[in-house]
Amino acid sequence: MMTSPIQSYLERVMRRSGLTKREKAEWIEEMSSHLSDEIEHLMTVGHDDAEATKMALEKFGQPTVIRRKIAKDTFGLSIRMIYGLFSLFFVWFFIDLYIVHLQFPGGWFKRYPNIGGYLSSIISAVPNSPSLMLAMCVSMLLMFKTRCLKDRLSILFTLMVFGMIWVLMRLPLSFGANQFLFGIRDLTIREPWVVMISGGFMVWGLLLYFWTRNSWVSITPILVSVATGLWKPFMYGGSHWITLIQMVILIAIRCIPIVMLLAIFRVVDKWSHRSVSTS
Repeated sequence: MMTSPIQSYLERVMRRSGLTKREKAEWIEEMSSHLSDEIEHLMTVGHDDAEATKMALEKFGQPTVIRRKIAKDTFGLSIRMIYGLFSLFFVWFFIDLYIVHLQFPGGWFKRYPNIGGYLSSIISAVPNSPSLMLAMCVSMLLMFKTRCLKDRLSILFTLMVFGMIWVLMRLPLSFGANQFLFGIRDLTIREPWVVMISGGFMVWGLLLYFWTRNSWVSITPILVSVATGLWKPFMYGGSHWITLIQMVILIAIRCIPIVMLLAIFRVVDKWSHRSVSTS
């Protein structure tokens, strides 16, 4: 049985680690076993129980250092790095949002043309995309759901695709890639291309699931699409309660493919388990 100092020490290690309850229990069991062995060894060479426990904990290391190592082994990045990058992209999102607002018809640039023209020349030279920044935010948070290199590569691939779309937005093409894929303007469920794109995201997610078997990673494309495709309606859709209800309905509609994908994942898992048991 673990002594109180060891229990307290391990709880500090697991605090805000981002792991699931099962993973925390597994780590606590493994670390407590190592600590018990070390304490037993120290007691055999003449130390009493309290002194051996203190020496074993000091030798094991600082809880924050161990937590950082566990997180990096689990998520690929430390918790501080994940939250730091998320905060950076989130702040950048609001900066880009402000820039877009300045350039929007009726915005600050239009009210003060002299000053606006000067600032416009500076701001236009700064690459900005609220959608891309939100995509980065969602991807950073999803890092907590990764457990292996496949998971992280899947998220990276998704980001690369959305990054290519951002590049397309910067090219003088005859269509707006952002509107085409995310449906930022005049999105209605009645339009056939919306259903086709949602279906494409579902196929994409299903392929990721066959590769990773990670539900969270597999719905990354749809999650990113939902997050990046709704900032403009919320910004310019007005504040009337009817408009807000319409936006909530829009979010619900955009989340339908996620629910369908999760149901498909369950069917795939049941089929896989049944095939293994029969073989």
